[in-house]
Amino acid sequence: MRILLLAILLGSLLACTRQAPKKEGDEITVVGQRMPSFDILLNDTVTKLNTTNIPEGQPVVFFFFGPDCPYCQQFTKNLTEHIDELRDIRFYMVSVASPHDIQHYDTLFSLNKYKNIVLGRDVKGYFISNYKAPGYPYMAVYDKHKKFKQIIIGGVSIDSLKTVINSKS
Repeated sequence: MRILLLAILLGSLLACTRQAPKKEGDEITVVGQRMPSFDILLNDTVTKLNTTNIPEGQPVVFFFFGPDCPYCQQFTKNLTEHIDELRDIRFYMVSVASPHDIQHYDTLFSLNKYKNIVLGRDVKGYFISNYKAPGYPYMAVYDKHKKFKQIIIGGVSIDSLKTVINSKS
């Protein structure tokens, strides 16, 4: 009984000291907040793209997806079918899946032929730990100045996404 009580007490102390308290402005999903810096391992499994190297001038959508997620697959299908009307938006499709599964997804939708779609791997789990993404699909939308606009969780239509991108928020 004493050991159990000691374990609970020790666990409580460790839980309280594990994370430093967040400071004002640390939140990355505050409207108008600048895009955070993180790496995406591109589909060649060698090249890393840091988000600081994403140029301004076009809206950006980070699409956190799972290759087996039916909602992600449906959105990707719709995206490729409407790519002409979305050509001025940069899509960064990011997954924590294996490189093999991401490559298969790329092949399934022929994503490598679209200049405004970049596919890669979130090797460090940035989306889960920093965006607090509860699952797939999950989108973080930024304006053409790389300032945060909105999070979209779950399946979304192309028209709804365009509405978010074109909103003045």
